[in-house]
Amino acid sequence: MIANAAIFLGVVTATTVAFEPHFSSAYRLQFGILIANLLPYMLYAIIPASTRATWVNLLGITLVVSHVLMLARPNWWDSIWGIDAAVYAAPIALAIALLPMAWFALKPRWATTDSD
Repeated sequence: MIANAAIFLGVVTATTVAFEPHFSSAYRLQFGILIANLLPYMLYAIIPASTRATWVNLLGITLVVSHVLMLARPNWWDSIWGIDAAVYAAPIALAIALLPMAWFALKPRWATTDSD
């Protein structure tokens, strides 16, 4: 339940970040930013199937909160990479942090070695 809510909140956050105000008083959806911001949640969606629920819930809450905080304060990133790069760098950094957990979730159970 919490994992689904984390994915939903992540999709809402990614969609919100991907909308850019346009000079003609309309909003444009930037697909590159949308895909980059959805990447951590695509990796997170793999994990709940094979991991304990408490770890998945904690990971989901941490993922959403850290993603929102990284994108809510662009002035932290302005002096380092610039705001445009932060929109891409923050979710890609979160996705890289999730890679080991996703690799573990995708690893088949029969491939593990049993010590008898």
